[in-house]
Amino acid sequence: MTKLGEKRLASDRPVYVLDATPIIHFTKISKVELVFRICEAYMTREVYRETVERGQRRPDATRIREAVERGETRVYDVQDRNAVKRLERHPEIHMGEAETLSAAKELNAFAVIDEAEARAIAKSYGIRTRNGTLFLLFRLLAQNRIEAAECETILDELVESGLYIDSQTLVRAKQKIRSHVVQPKRSER
Repeated sequence: MTKLGEKRLASDRPVYVLDATPIIHFTKISKVELVFRICEAYMTREVYRETVERGQRRPDATRIREAVERGETRVYDVQDRNAVKRLERHPEIHMGEAETLSAAKELNAFAVIDEAEARAIAKSYGIRTRNGTLFLLFRLLAQNRIEAAECETILDELVESGLYIDSQTLVRAKQKIRSHVVQPKRSER
């Protein structure tokens, strides 16, 4: 089931343009294939450069390149370069984020981006966003692609991989995961 506003395709999967952070961290923990199964995934040319070309010696760069070659995710070249330039005028937004947001607008998709400032700016431009890495993790849980225990393990692995999550958000995320565990019916106790 998709959320209100998500574009439905023949495959009934939403379209997400992924920024570098979620791609890198899910790849580092060898779970990016789970993400690619729940959406039509795109990354922009700049995000590809950030994750693959500039990081070519890292194992995660090789895995991302191979995912593109297999067609699990696609590299998208933003058409409206002026939109990218307008977004880059905001000091909070760098090239990868500007392209991710512009691509989401062009593809009528959601930009999956971790930086709150970029999501706030995107809203003022009418660009739909989702809260990056944690959003993807909770989509996996909501779609029963992973169970709560695995979700908590993945969350811990993401943090260990270098994903920054402030302590308050981490506590709330763990509470949300634990509340997802289905309580047995009285007759099953």
